Amino acid sequence: MWGNIMLDKNNLLIELRDILQVSLLKDAEVLAGGDGMTNRIVSVSILDVPENIDCVRPGEFLLTTAYIFSNDLGSFERLISQLKERQVCGMGIKLQRHISEVPDSVLRIADEISFPIIRIPQAVPFGDLIREIFNQIVNKQTKLLGRIKDFNSNVRNLMLRRGGMKAIAEQIYRFVCAPVAVFDEFFRDVHFQCIDRNKEMIIEDDLKDVLANAFVRRYPQFSEIRIVQSIVTKHFIKRFVIPIYFDNVYYGSIFLWDTENSMRMQDLFVIESVTPLIALDILNRITLVERENVDQTTFLEQLLSEDEKEQSKAIESAEIFLFQPEMPSQCIVIMMEQEKQYQLTPDHAHMANNLNTILLHLTNRLKQEYDGYFLVARKSDRAVFLLQFDNNDTADRRYASTKSFVDTLIKCIDEKGELDHTYIGVGTCVDTYRSLSLSLLRAEQTVRILMGRKERVTPVLYYDELGLLRVLGHPFLRDEVLAYADEILLPLEAHDNRQQGDLIETIRAYLATGGNLKRVSEILFTHYNTIIYRINRIRDVYGIDLRDPEMAFRIQLAMKIRELIR
Repeated sequence: MWGNIMLDKNNLLIELRDILQVSLLKDAEVLAGGDGMTNRIVSVSILDVPENIDCVRPGEFLLTTAYIFSNDLGSFERLISQLKERQVCGMGIKLQRHISEVPDSVLRIADEISFPIIRIPQAVPFGDLIREIFNQIVNKQTKLLGRIKDFNSNVRNLMLRRGGMKAIAEQIYRFVCAPVAVFDEFFRDVHFQCIDRNKEMIIEDDLKDVLANAFVRRYPQFSEIRIVQSIVTKHFIKRFVIPIYFDNVYYGSIFLWDTENSMRMQDLFVIESVTPLIALDILNRITLVERENVDQTTFLEQLLSEDEKEQSKAIESAEIFLFQPEMPSQCIVIMMEQEKQYQLTPDHAHMANNLNTILLHLTNRLKQEYDGYFLVARKSDRAVFLLQFDNNDTADRRYASTKSFVDTLIKCIDEKGELDHTYIGVGTCVDTYRSLSLSLLRAEQTVRILMGRKERVTPVLYYDELGLLRVLGHPFLRDEVLAYADEILLPLEAHDNRQQGDLIETIRAYLATGGNLKRVSEILFTHYNTIIYRINRIRDVYGIDLRDPEMAFRIQLAMKIRELIR
């Protein structure tokens, strides 16, 4: 069982059961719909005529003497369902004056739909009761505002003292006396707090599941606050998840387990109120990392430059970044398509910030997931990673290490839901820092080839596996080589489309078999004489003599261009 609870910040949450604390209701009785006593109450009024139903509001508690349905108890059943649809929080009813008791059929419906019906003592004047209920609502709201203020002040003081997420988790635990876990999405931190071992044992299995899956749960980007409620464990414990958002960016979550079934919506509201502060604390740490990234980016830009003077500047500070100049290194470039992913975002600065946030998250995740050495330089739409390997590593071990890094990269990107808009190019491994600009150039070329393809088959491409595409797929040559292929193949394709012919397939089979016409006939399931006719037609009509080695190479090259680039 699970559900989403929307918190409306315009109305502080007071539950219907709270009004039973007023003195005039000390003898009141909940007749039905007890499960709805946690409904939010925002106002109270009297329902005395049927027409008033059009004026009721969500969260309203209605008082009645049952006069409006005293002569038609069937209308009472219909009324209960209508009030539930209009999100009325419940009804208070005086008996004896017009009806002696609430019909069983009405009570049954109220229980089924969790619509509270409360018997109001006969001697209680509605005017006095309305005044007391409003006073109760105001008092509760005032107390709740005080709790919010105090709790926010405590969390703010923790942040000023640089207490961190662990201290915030402890503060939340002291507030609700229930197991709590705070998840930081960016720095991949989890802070669990519960000093009661018995409570921890109750949620032990669910906690393991939450810890294992916390960073692969995806939350939509929305500005409203949504609390997810689930029933977990064999003890039917409620688990609440409060996402941490700021400026529509998701920063993490707070998990709470109501082990004593004592947690109220007001408690959740108070905790939710500090989520912007928690997000700001994460943002402050991100800012510090960003400052470090500026230095690292400057170092990498100098190191990857083709200018020897710039590289020399980088080598002077290589020790700071633990970079070994004479160890084998390799560049990997990741590009993110802004237009496809963020085409609906009107604010381009905000769009760039979103991309940079994703790349920042990715970098921090890699630091935890990948064991080897790497540096990264992030820009608005891309990131450049630099890997290093031991001099004694074989080529196979280097490849395995690179693949491990790329696989981790892909997994992390996929968890953020960005894989469809991401392209990864892997450059060559070079023996010394002096050749790093070449590795970067090849990584960038590989990414452009990947992005230039009409159909997306894979998010990653290795330069060492490009083969002929190293030349044909170069961005400066792509249009020219495609034009070359079209010049040779388009006339043949036009014939096949017009005549439903098989000239292209015949040529492909001819080249694949080294000109063995009998084998071509077998492959295409076509009579030998038909194959000879086609070969002669290709020669006589289109001037393509497949027996000429140079002409055969040109045709084969054109087909290879189409295969590799398109």
